[in-house]
Amino acid sequence: MNSKKYLIFFFLIFFVSCANSKLSKSESCTYPQEKLEKGGLINRIIDKDAIEDSFKKYICYEYPKYRLVYPIPYSANVDFSIMGEKIKLSEKNFRESRIIIKEKKFNKISENNLKRIKIERELFNEKILIRTQKKYRSTEFVYPAEGIISSEYGVKRFINNLPRNPHLGLDIAADKGTSVIAPENGEVILIADFFYRGKLIIIDHGNGIISTYSHLDEILVSEGDLVSKKSKIATIGSSGRVTGPHLHFEIILFGTKIDPLLFL
Repeated sequence: MNSKKYLIFFFLIFFVSCANSKLSKSESCTYPQEKLEKGGLINRIIDKDAIEDSFKKYICYEYPKYRLVYPIPYSANVDFSIMGEKIKLSEKNFRESRIIIKEKKFNKISENNLKRIKIERELFNEKILIRTQKKYRSTEFVYPAEGIISSEYGVKRFINNLPRNPHLGLDIAADKGTSVIAPENGEVILIADFFYRGKLIIIDHGNGIISTYSHLDEILVSEGDLVSKKSKIATIGSSGRVTGPHLHFEIILFGTKIDPLLFL
């Protein structure tokens, strides 16, 4: 009788272990639905034999199949191929934004600030390529702040009438001191004060999903902190190159900036 109980107990443990293994493999593929446009996402089941080495970092194992999760950069052509499959993106017209920056240090950048900008760019690029194990619950992020969306993803920017890089984030305008919250669970991997971005937080949400928060006033977390969804991490400010208080919020997937609205 005892041996039978032991076998039943062993079988139950084995069954639960297998179920958890399958679940964890499936959870690793928790990403937003496919949206074929610049700043969007390819998210589909793919034939294992079609996987090319250069795209392996975009593959996750969804028991018992493989899924391609590929962030579509702003610079992508409307028509392109990926692993032999032709992709056609939806046409999208991005509006223009023209702003005037009067502060001298941003219009005539000193040699010291040019060196600073280079160092900050290298540090930023290093952090956004981090890919750790899953920390978030889902891809249903909440808005990081209450306010007015003053600039969306893909806006063509002109600063002092000169063309600049497109706006690859979401700007939320609000009064200085407005709360900024973590949109999902994660780990704070950088606290900094950059020339252009001002006071900055970067959070790693796991599985290649990174979020950034720029132009902050007060920062309420430290590097290495584990933050919970909806917990307060900072307040909105006007640090860095800005025309007024707002939060510049970005979502970066596998090192590519995509439209944050995919997650919200």
